[in-house]
Amino acid sequence: MSEPKISKEMAEQEFDRFLEAMDIEADPVDMDEDDKKGFKQQKSRLVAAIMSGSAIIDDLGQPVFTPKRSGEDGPPITFYEPTGASIMAMDRKKKAEDVGKLYATMADMTKQPAKRFASMKYPDLRVCIAVTTLFLG
Repeated sequence: MSEPKISKEMAEQEFDRFLEAMDIEADPVDMDEDDKKGFKQQKSRLVAAIMSGSAIIDDLGQPVFTPKRSGEDGPPITFYEPTGASIMAMDRKKKAEDVGKLYATMADMTKQPAKRFASMKYPDLRVCIAVTTLFLG
């Protein structure tokens, strides 16, 4: 891994700013052990992306991610605060299409086509999934 562009402490402060701006509940007292483990994993992925400079938290507290491994020329991906429509996007998929539901939700939240996520390299996709999971958790 290359030298971090932002210290871990600063990246964690930015992560906390994201949680506060988006009113995301992160009190471990309200989580069971699986939730705590999942939250820690998603936080770690987003904090690492912030440290590397591939993710920032904008002035509104929204994560903005620039995929690094996928070799794409598309614009950075802004994760807007989800709406009811973001959740309803899952309804357009069949019951067993869990990945399709996730991609549909990400597409709605980011105003990007689901195909963009389907063509991403997994390290970039993991960051996008982490952000989405934090919103939906």
